[in-house]
Amino acid sequence: MKRLVTGLTLGCLVGAAMAQPVTRPLAVEDRVYPRQGSAPTEQSTPTAANEEFGTVLLLQQIQELEEELQVLRGQVEELRHEVDADRKAARSRYVDLDSRISAVMGQAEQDELEAAAEEKANESERDLKAYTAARELLLARDYDGALAEFQQYLEVFPEGEFLPFAHFWRGEIFRIKEKPDTASAMKEFQFVVDEFPEHSQAPAALYKLASLQAEKGDVDKAKVTLKRLAKQYEGSNEARLAERMLEQL
Repeated sequence: MKRLVTGLTLGCLVGAAMAQPVTRPLAVEDRVYPRQGSAPTEQSTPTAANEEFGTVLLLQQIQELEEELQVLRGQVEELRHEVDADRKAARSRYVDLDSRISAVMGQAEQDELEAAAEEKANESERDLKAYTAARELLLARDYDGALAEFQQYLEVFPEGEFLPFAHFWRGEIFRIKEKPDTASAMKEFQFVVDEFPEHSQAPAALYKLASLQAEKGDVDKAKVTLKRLAKQYEGSNEARLAERMLEQL
């Protein structure tokens, strides 16, 4: 009886053992090189939760970088706007300064022109005054005084407005004074003819020169001078006088 109970007990234990699933330890290559479909271990592959957390963290970092980039772009736009504003302000200041300089230079140039015009007017007035003083002595028949005044005029105003007249009247004074100086008279008339051929006194000076040549007996020279006068100043009163003198010579 005792043996029967023992046998039944062993039979039950064996049946229970056979009913449990058989498990075997992982081979070495399964742990190191997992086969496809084999169950992953904690040492070789992260869990799905870890992968999802890493993805979320990466997205957060990208978003933060994009926000920082937007901030930097805004700062760049502000700086660009400030630079443009500074350029416009500098250009405006330059234009204003240029306008002021131009105005100052224009005013300075205008002042210089006005000063030059005033100086020229004063010079012209002094010129006329000096010539008139000599001419009045001539009209008063103060020939020596007139010669001295005309000489002073020529020295003070070597480019005066009445230069041809001064030389002409000096020649006339040398010709008509009590003791004529024919050589000096001819020199003065010749100066007018040579230096101022377009002047109104040139025909008269040429006629006076021809008259003095004829008085000295230089008839041939006188004829040449008279022919020149008749041709060069045709139609003038002196040209008609020259033609009459040619008929008499």
